[in-house]
Order: sequence, then C-alpha cells, then structure tokens
Amino acid sequence: MRVLLLDGYEPSNPDRIITDFAQKQLRKQGHEVALITCQDWNLVMSSDERAAYHSDQPIISDDVQDSVNRLRQAQAMLFCYPSQAFSVPACVKGWLERVLVPGVGFVFDDQHKVKPGMTNIRRVGALTTSPHTLWRRIRARDAGKRTTARTLRLSCHRRCCITFKVLPNRSSTKSFDPVKTQATITHALKKW
Repeated sequence: MRVLLLDGYEPSNPDRIITDFAQKQLRKQGHEVALITCQDWNLVMSSDERAAYHSDQPIISDDVQDSVNRLRQAQAMLFCYPSQAFSVPACVKGWLERVLVPGVGFVFDDQHKVKPGMTNIRRVGALTTSPHTLWRRIRARDAGKRTTARTLRLSCHRRCCITFKVLPNRSSTKSFDPVKTQATITHALKKW
C-alpha cells in the first residue's frame, strides 16, 4: 500500500520519534511511504491561492501541486502530530487548507452536491502525542480526532477505515519507554 505520512512535529521536538517509529513500521510491513514534513510548509493560503480557490484551476503553487500528486497516488494517509489546544497544529491545518481544495479533497456533482474527492484513500490514521488524559480530551471535544478521524473520512472512500491513537508526550510522563511506545505504534498499524 502507498501511504502518505504527514509529519506535524518540529525537528527539535523529542516526540518526533513517533513519526520515525511509524515510518519504520510501515516500511517493515512492506508499504511504500511518502513523507511530507508540514513544518516546511507555508501555513497560510496566499491571496492568489484564495482567489483561485473556486476557479477551474485552484492549485497554483508548486509545493501544493507536489502534495496533490502524492495524495492522488496514495491509498492511505497517516498524520503524526503533537496535540496543541486539543487540535492539530497550525502546520497540519495549513496543509489541509491549501491541499484539499475543490477537485482534490471534494468535488461537486451536477446538482452542486459535495461528493468525496479522495476515493483512492481507503485508510486514514493519526498518531498524536498529548499531555492530557482521555476524559480531558473528551470534555474538550478533541478537535484533532474530529479533524483526522471523522471529518477527513467523509472525503475518502466510503469504506475508509480509521486508526486514531493518542500517546503521552514526553513532558507529561516521568519515564518515557521507547519500547512500549514502539509496541503501541506497531499494534495501532498492525492492520494497515
């Protein structure tokens, strides 16, 4: 399977090891992995991109075109990111906003109804680190899970499977166990 892996961690973040473990596990299972580092992205849609959003050609930037090409070749998407304010970080939001434009993330039919545009994606997953407990995330209505595991799924294949796993970040735990973390990631990606 061809997997598009979106890395939302800063290079200096010690929790970035999650992305490395996931990439290693997917390759070990025989998957082809295309890595996009969201930190290298311009977070904001330019005024020209906004003007072109509803045109016949909404993709006017080379970096966006590269991501669109990778997305169209992929069969699965995996997001690795640190939870920030119970949501995905700005770099991932910027990537979603600039890449999932009309004709890519969704299409309109003859009656102007929105239809899925990423029917090639049959699996969406997210591996995230958070300092918060499960109950705290539930009370905050975990926007990261809503974005990656629910909303994004609506633009994918109708039988798209979801994987969502939250791991404790290094600053919230007294002892980080890389073996346990790797085992958790291996288990989460086992059915990929």
